[in-house]
Amino acid sequence: MMDAELVLDARALTQRWLELCNDPLSPDHFELNQFGEIILSPRPTTRHQLMASAACYQLRSQLGPEAAVEVSVVTDQGIRVPDAVWMPPARWEESKLATPLPFVPDVCVEILSPGNTREEIAMKKGAFLRGGAREVIVVDGKGQVEYFGPEAKREKSLLSLVLSFPQ
Repeated sequence: MMDAELVLDARALTQRWLELCNDPLSPDHFELNQFGEIILSPRPTTRHQLMASAACYQLRSQLGPEAAVEVSVVTDQGIRVPDAVWMPPARWEESKLATPLPFVPDVCVEILSPGNTREEIAMKKGAFLRGGAREVIVVDGKGQVEYFGPEAKREKSLLSLVLSFPQ
């Protein structure tokens, strides 16, 4: 386990992120852990991207604008990239559309890939919720939807969201 003194603050993580994003030799799909180390992600499959787009569309249609896919956000576990996010227009304005966002949006959606581990998803859910997400939604490869809030798993969305995906 790494020393807590090596954990980067939000400013240092953001600086590292921007340097990597501007480096043509950097990988296309990555996140950073809390130490600023690159976590490589394989390219999403077509099904994964269609599900992320469907989630974004459903967030917009049920909660109103603005929703987006693959937005980088600063968390206590580094810079993570949820598959879809939503927050009210005032919070988008507050963010000044910074890359990465300096805070976690109200709703974060994770579409599971075959390579995701239970531990990885638990870590991301916790990071998003501790960062201010009101709800984290996890969708498995079969389209099954689970809703989570700061207190734990929910039977249904407290925001009255009903997301559905083809099986």
